[in-house]
Amino acid sequence: MRKSYLAFIIFLVILLVSLGVYFFKKKNTSFLELKKGNVVDAVYGLGQVKSDKIFEVKIGIITNIKKLYVKEGSDVNKGDSIIAFDTGSIFKAPFDGTITMVSFQEGEVAFPQIPILRLENLENKYLEVSLEQEAALKVIKGQTAKVIFESLKTREFEGVVKTIFPKDGEFIAHILIDNLTENILPGMTADIIIEIGRKEDTILIPVVAITNGYVIRFRDDKKKKIAVKIGHSDGIWAELIKGDLLESDSVVIKVNK
Repeated sequence: MRKSYLAFIIFLVILLVSLGVYFFKKKNTSFLELKKGNVVDAVYGLGQVKSDKIFEVKIGIITNIKKLYVKEGSDVNKGDSIIAFDTGSIFKAPFDGTITMVSFQEGEVAFPQIPILRLENLENKYLEVSLEQEAALKVIKGQTAKVIFESLKTREFEGVVKTIFPKDGEFIAHILIDNLTENILPGMTADIIIEIGRKEDTILIPVVAITNGYVIRFRDDKKKKIAVKIGHSDGIWAELIKGDLLESDSVVIKVNK
């Protein structure tokens, strides 16, 4: 009699634990229907505006600055004199632009290979963005890019990937934009969205439903584990390339609480 009672208690405990696990899992799972639509796969980064023409005055010997013809902020034309040295050498502007840096004054001693003066063309600009390796693998010349400045969120600029190359362990992309306004200056930053792929009118799977290449399909009140292959993804939805799924199906997703 005692053994039967003990066995009943053990059975009851196992039953309660099983029911608890079942209802816990049920409470922490949900179903989400698939949908048909468009998906855009993109790479994101922070870009910095650069000038496509920069000229810096440097010298090879120690000498005095005899004459400064410009100051910071001066606009100059190609051929204008910008600085002269006691050695008799005079530097002229190689292109139209703006003086953006003067680090010495007249009469001061200038030292070799130290930038003395900088001239930049502020009209022709591009954006430079550093990419993670996984992102850089997807970026190629000619892809379109959207550029959004924090203080100009109501306006979106469109550009194109001009080039991508390695530099000191980083992967750099240059984004060319034709219509950057005058008030956007070198050194300013913007959010960059590079479109690497697009698929229209396709079945989409919620990314959170995919685990190690599988989803749990819910069809006709039955669950089944289905292998899937996905293509383009925007991080929330993914293009279905291969897998026994219909637009009318639902998939199981975990609900974090």
